[in-house]
Formats: sequence, structure tokens, C-alpha cells
Amino acid sequence: MRTITPLDLRRSLGQILDQASAGQRFLIERDHRPLAVLVSVEDAQRLDEDRQERIRRSLEAIARISERAKVDRLKYPSELSAVDAVRLDRDRDEPGAEDA
Repeated sequence: MRTITPLDLRRSLGQILDQASAGQRFLIERDHRPLAVLVSVEDAQRLDEDRQERIRRSLEAIARISERAKVDRLKYPSELSAVDAVRLDRDRDEPGAEDA
């Protein structure tokens, strides 16, 4: 990402717009403080993703986490304390544990 000032933007607007449309990203700063980012239309569309799509992806992630929790509950029965579960996991990771 290339950093420019508002003055740079005014001086070379056409050239900067051409570069942005080709995929170059620009961080516009004033007094070393970020003000805005100039990106291509394609990048902006990805950033401005549809709200329903974000909700759908979030729900899918929650479902994956829930499935993983079910698998872990089978691996570690609920009567195990947290300490016992860590010990069990550690024992499984020991070299030669498969041979025992």
C-alpha cells in the first residue's frame, strides 16, 4: 500500500486513479495521520460485502465450531476434569504412546 498526501492526490489525480483501478492501494495521510484508503472498485465491493452474506458466513462458522465441540465432547467425556483432560491429551502426544 502506497502512502500519499492530499496534495499528492490533487497533483496526480488521474495517474493515481489509473493505478488504483489497476489494483494499487493508496493510504491518504495528513500530518502522518491516516485519513482514507483509495482502492479499486473490485476491492471496495469485497469490503462492502452484502450483510446477508456476512451473516451466512458467521452462522456457518458457528456451526463448524459447534460440530468441533461435539467431537471434543466424545473425545473427552464430561466426567473428566480439565486437569485430567489435559493429562489425557498430553499422554496421547507422547512418542510411543501408540505402542503402549
